[in-house]
Amino acid sequence: MTEILINKLKYKHFKGLEDFELTLNGTSAVISGRNGLGKTTLADGLQWLFFGKDSTGAKINPKPRDKKNQEYLGLEPTIEAELIIDGKVTVLKRIQEEKWTTKKGEIEKTRGNDTTKYFIDSVPKKEAEWKDYLELLGGEASLQMLSNSSFFMSLNWNKRREILIDFTGLTDQQIIDSDSELKEINSFLDGHSIDEMKKILKGRKSEIKQKIDGMPARIQEVTDMKTNLNIGDRTQLAIQKDIDEITQLISEKESWLVDAKTGAVNTELVDLKQKQADLKVKLADQRAIFLTNANTATATLNEDLNKQQKTVNLLRSKVNELESSEYRTDQAIQEKTDFLDKHLEKYKELKAIEFDENRTTCPTCGQDLPAEEAEQMRLDFNQRKATDLEQNIALGKATRQDKEKLLIEIESIKKDLATARMELKSASDRLDLINNDLIYEQKRNGEFEDSQVYRDINAELSQTEIAIERAANKDSSAEVEKLTSDIQSDKTILAGLNQELQKFEMVKTYDDRLAVLKEQDKDLKNQNQEVEKQLWLMEEFTRRKVKRIEESINERFSIVKWKLFDVQKNEGIKEMCEATYNGIEYSSGLNNGARINCDLDIIRTLSRELGVTMPVFVDNAESVNTLQPIEGQMIELQVTEDENLKVEVRP
Repeated sequence: MTEILINKLKYKHFKGLEDFELTLNGTSAVISGRNGLGKTTLADGLQWLFFGKDSTGAKINPKPRDKKNQEYLGLEPTIEAELIIDGKVTVLKRIQEEKWTTKKGEIEKTRGNDTTKYFIDSVPKKEAEWKDYLELLGGEASLQMLSNSSFFMSLNWNKRREILIDFTGLTDQQIIDSDSELKEINSFLDGHSIDEMKKILKGRKSEIKQKIDGMPARIQEVTDMKTNLNIGDRTQLAIQKDIDEITQLISEKESWLVDAKTGAVNTELVDLKQKQADLKVKLADQRAIFLTNANTATATLNEDLNKQQKTVNLLRSKVNELESSEYRTDQAIQEKTDFLDKHLEKYKELKAIEFDENRTTCPTCGQDLPAEEAEQMRLDFNQRKATDLEQNIALGKATRQDKEKLLIEIESIKKDLATARMELKSASDRLDLINNDLIYEQKRNGEFEDSQVYRDINAELSQTEIAIERAANKDSSAEVEKLTSDIQSDKTILAGLNQELQKFEMVKTYDDRLAVLKEQDKDLKNQNQEVEKQLWLMEEFTRRKVKRIEESINERFSIVKWKLFDVQKNEGIKEMCEATYNGIEYSSGLNNGARINCDLDIIRTLSRELGVTMPVFVDNAESVNTLQPIEGQMIELQVTEDENLKVEVRP
C-alpha cells in the first residue's frame, strides 16, 4: 500500500494566509481556533497543490483579496509540501504567477492569464509531467477521494455506484454461472448484456402481444369472407359432374353443327339429344330447388353457429390471458416464499451472533484495551446488531405483506379463471348443440336422389336414351340456327357452373388460411409464455444480484451501509446509491457529525481497496464526539475560542 504523509506544508500568499508553515512530522494533529482564521484554507492548500481545486472539489483562484474583493497584484500564491511517500521525503511545490505583456505600440503592460509552475524535489515540471506523477501515486481521481473526506459523497450517485460495484469484482456472468436456477439465462442472452436483453425481451413481448390481440379479428375476417361465399348445400362433386356432362353435350352439339352445315344431320337424332339435354337441365334445376328449400331450413342455424363460434373464440382468448396472469402471480408468490425462508435463516444467524471478547485485546501488544473503550465496542456491536435485526424484521414484514397481497390477487384471478372456464365450456356446449341441430336438419331433408321428382325425370331420360339409340342410323336435316342457339345457351350455363366450382377453391384457400392463422395464434401464445418466463428469470437475476452485491460491498464498511437498489411497488428494481447510517440516509436526515464519521469510514475502505492512504483534513471535527479511525494521517479542524491557530500534533 502506498502511504502519503505530510511532514510540512508551507503557505505563502495563499488566500487569507500570508505566510504560514504547518509542521506535522508525518503524524495526525488537531488544528483549532475561532472562525475566520483559515482552518479550511489549510485543507484547501493541499487540494490546490495536487489538483488546482479547493476542498469542495471546485476550481479556485487562490490569490489574496482586499476588503472590496479585489486581487492583490504582484503576489504569487505558493504551496510547498514536504511529504513522506512510502518512507521517502519528497517535496512538491506549486506557484501561480501573473503574466504581464506589452502590446505593440503601447507603453503600459496588460495582464494576461496567470500561469502555473510545478516543482518536484526542486525540479521544474510541465503540467503533463505533474499529472503523470499523480498517476504514479494512484491517479488524480483516487487521490481526490482519499484526501477530501466529503468528496466521494459529492460525486454523482451513478459514479459512486460504479466505483463500489467495481470493488466486488462480481460480474453478471459469475452470478449466473454460480446459481443453477439462473443458468438457463445463458441459453438466450446471445452475446447481449442483461440490461440489453431486458429491453429486447420487453420489446418482443409488446410485439407478440400486439399480434395476439389482433389475431381474433384476422381469423374472424377470413371466417366472414368464407361465410359470404354462400356456397349452398350442393357438393363440389355434383357441380363438377354437371360441368363434365354439359361440356360433353356442348362438344357433341358442336359436332352436330358441323354435320348440319354439310347437310348430314339426322333431325330426329338431334331432337332426341336436345330433349336429353333439356331433361338434364331440368334435373339440375329441380336439384337446385330442392337444395334451396333445404338450405332455407338451415340458414338460421348456420347464422347461429357463426355467432356462437365468435363467442367461443373470445372466451378462449380470455381464458388464455387469465392463465398467463395466474402463472406470473404463482411465480411471484414462490419467489416471496423462498425469500422469506432465506430471510428467516438470516434472522436466526443475526440473532445468534455474539460479541467477540477477543476484540477487547490489542492485536499488536496483546494487552486488554481500556475498559471504557471495550465497553464502547460492546455498545457499538449491540447497536449494530439491534439495527440489523430491526431492518431484517422490517424487510420480512414488508415481504410478507407483499406475499399476502399476491395471495389475495391470485385468489381473485383463480375465481375469474374458473368463471371464464365455465363460460367457455357452456359456450362450447352451446356450439356443439347448434352444430348437432344443423346436422340433424340437413339429414332430415334427405337426398335429392331419393325424391319422386328425381325418379320421374330420370325415367324419362332413360327412355330418351333408348330412342336415341334407335334413331342413331336415321338421316335428318340439320337445323343450324337451333344448334347454334342451344350451344350458346349451354355455354352460359357452363360459365355459371364454373363460377360455382370456383367458390369451392376459394373455400379451400380460406380454410388453408384459417389453419395457418390458428397455428400462428398457438405459436404466438407459446412465444409469449416463453418471453414471460425469460423476463421472470431476468428479474430474478436482478433480485439475486442486488443481494449479493449489497452484501459484498457492505461487509467492507464498518458503520456505513449502502443501499444500491430499491424494489419498486411493481416489483421492478431501481438502481440507486445511498449511504445509510443506522438506517438513516446520508442525504436526508443525517446530522453533520454522523456524516463526518460516514465520510471517514468511506475513506478507510477506499484506501484499503485502492492501496493508497492520503492525509485527510476533517473540517468541523468539534461536532463529533468520537471520530471513526482511518489508516492514514488525519488532521482535525476544530472551532474554538482561540484567537490564533493552534496546532496540536498527536504522538
